[in-house]
Amino acid sequence: MPEEGSMYYPRVQHYRELLDSLPMDAYTHGCILHPELTVDSMIPAYATSRIRSQISNTESELKKLAEENPDLQDAYIAKQKRLKSKLLDHDNIKYLKKILDELEKVLDQVETELQRRNEETPEDENQPWLCGDFFSLADVSLAVTLHRLKFLGLARRNWGNGKRPNLEAYYERVLKRKAFYKVLGHVNNILISAVLPTAFRVAKKRAPRVLGTTLLVSMLAGMGYLAFMCLRKRFTNVILSFRTRQSYF
Repeated sequence: MPEEGSMYYPRVQHYRELLDSLPMDAYTHGCILHPELTVDSMIPAYATSRIRSQISNTESELKKLAEENPDLQDAYIAKQKRLKSKLLDHDNIKYLKKILDELEKVLDQVETELQRRNEETPEDENQPWLCGDFFSLADVSLAVTLHRLKFLGLARRNWGNGKRPNLEAYYERVLKRKAFYKVLGHVNNILISAVLPTAFRVAKKRAPRVLGTTLLVSMLAGMGYLAFMCLRKRFTNVILSFRTRQSYF
């Protein structure tokens, strides 16, 4: 992170906060429930069908569980309705299109910033990153965000085929960084081979249908989010340790 008071500090801070505030859980739920919004998604087709079959039975399960637990009826129904409301929001195609449009506005801002960096950097110098000629914590946030969007099948919608060429070039450069490949290079395959099957297995064993639905969808987003956040932290530490070693030479 640049020193507070430097010209780079507010820029890095702005993009870190902007990118870290994106509703990744909603994108994840939405892309699972509405694969038609995605292209080349890495989420298996069975995830959508399994979740939809459970959501369709949520109302009857709520009533049944409330009848079986009269002492907890009000609290139980209130809690489950809140969870169901969240799922319904994420299953609402209008809501999903709205937040995806808002995502595009954020990426438009990033595209403009990357173009600005290119224009202010002489041709004989190294290519710049998001906030300057150094790979900052804002770049960590952007790199992880783009990699998650790639997993969800939102890459082509947001870059590629001539759309946001600076962002596309940026992502290709990020993929070639040794630190990124070491920490995040295989995370999408890990999510497919480990996180998704585990989520379905745990939900099936530990909960009735309505709990299984909310647990399952929450785990798909939550475990994926946790994986990315942990790896983002590790990626940040790798970058910082590399800079520390450089400072000794």
